[in-house]
Amino acid sequence: MVPGMRTSLEGLRVVLVRPQEPRNVGQVCRAMKTMGLESLYLVGAEGLDRREASVTALEARDLLEGAVACGGLTEALRGTVLSAGLSRRRGRWRKYFALDPEQLVERIIAVRGPCALVFGAEADGLTDQELACCHLAVRIPTSPRFPSLNLSHAVQILAYLLFRRLSSPPQDRFRPVGDHELEQVVGTIVDALAGLGFFRKASPGEMGTFWRDLLARAALEKREAERLRRIFHEIRGLARHR
Repeated sequence: MVPGMRTSLEGLRVVLVRPQEPRNVGQVCRAMKTMGLESLYLVGAEGLDRREASVTALEARDLLEGAVACGGLTEALRGTVLSAGLSRRRGRWRKYFALDPEQLVERIIAVRGPCALVFGAEADGLTDQELACCHLAVRIPTSPRFPSLNLSHAVQILAYLLFRRLSSPPQDRFRPVGDHELEQVVGTIVDALAGLGFFRKASPGEMGTFWRDLLARAALEKREAERLRRIFHEIRGLARHR
C-alpha cells in the first residue's frame, strides 16, 4: 500500500437524500453491512417509517437504528474531504463529467479523510443543487433499455467495489497446471488403464493424446490435477491387487 493511501473502510458514509420507500432503506442497510460499511446518514427523511424499513433490514437493523438524521445535505457532508453523488442524469447545470464506479474507488483510496457516497430519491435522484454539493459525480453504466437501478442495488455495487479493494480477505487464487503436471496426470491415467488390461483393444499413445487434449481444455487447477492423479493411482493399485 502506498503511504498516505486509505487502508480500511473506516470513515466512509452512505448518504440517502429524501428516500421515499422504507423497505429500500432497509435493503440499503443490508447492502452496506454485507460489505462492511457502517455509517448511514438520512437527509430529509423525517417521515420515514423506520419500523417498515426494519422489515427488510433484518440483521442490519443496527445500521438503521444508528443512522444519523440530517436536515440538509450540507449537514450530512460536514467533515468529509471527498463526496460523490450518484446520478445517471446529465444537464447544463450538472457536473461536466461523471466517473465510473471503479474510478471513484481509486479516488477514495487516494485520500484518508471521511468520504461520502450520496444517493438521491428513488423517483428522480439528486437535484442539480444536491449534486452541486458533491465534489464528484458517479454514473453506474447500465443498459439503455432499462437504465434505472434500484437504490439498494446501486449502493451494493459501490460498496462491493470498496470492500474488495479495502477489506476483502485473501482468497485462494486459481493456479492452472503446467505441462509437466499435466503429463504426470496423463501418465497416471494411462498406467491405470494399462493395469486394467484396457489396451488390448486401444493404443496407449492414442489414449494419452485423448486425455491430454481433454484435460488441457478443462484448464485444471493444481489441486484438481493432484486429486485426479491420486484417484487413478488408487485405481492402478486396486487393479494390481486384483
